[in-house]
Amino acid sequence: MASIGLVSLMVIPAPGIWGLLIGVACSLAILVSTLLWLLDQFATRMAQAWERQARRRRRKMHAGSGMIRKAGTPSTPAATEPLRPSPIQDQVRTAALRRQAGSQEPFRVR
Repeated sequence: MASIGLVSLMVIPAPGIWGLLIGVACSLAILVSTLLWLLDQFATRMAQAWERQARRRRRKMHAGSGMIRKAGTPSTPAATEPLRPSPIQDQVRTAALRRQAGSQEPFRVR
């Protein structure tokens, strides 16, 4: 709309201050609409990037419904290495060994 106003000012010039005011108003309208268009483009790209990132995160959370077990395989996975106790479990076990040993052993149980 503002472009039409500027073109009409070139074809039919307005006298004096009125022409100046109409020209400035049309120019400001063009600048504002351009800035809003750029802001919309930026927001659209940010939303698309955010959606892509969320889709990647969702993919890593679970294996999906396509995972099936082959027939004839055992239901429990093969034990490769025993689980290590947590530090608290290790402290409790050490304290129990110390209480059990009492003064029978001359060395400290770790």
